Amino acid sequence: MINLSRLLPLLLASSIVAVGSAGAAETTAPTEKDPLRAALAESKDKNRGVTIYTHGASIALVVTAMDDRYVIGRSQQATRIVVRIDHIDGVAGTF
Repeated sequence: MINLSRLLPLLLASSIVAVGSAGAAETTAPTEKDPLRAALAESKDKNRGVTIYTHGASIALVVTAMDDRYVIGRSQQATRIVVRIDHIDGVAGTF
């Protein structure tokens, strides 16, 4: 019969190692190009419109500026639209 009291510390240690290695892989990933930011940057460079999907709403705009936290754009209805990047669910555009 398996003694669970001896198995529990081993399981806990293996889960800690697995979580630690997954976090390390995420820290090396930012060197790759982020497809969401790439689509927003392309909208800014080519002056073409994109649709931003956030919390069940869709916002059509042309990106005018972008930083680490916000995307700033304009549309026919508004001269300035500010959206937090961490709230964006998706981006669609035709370039």
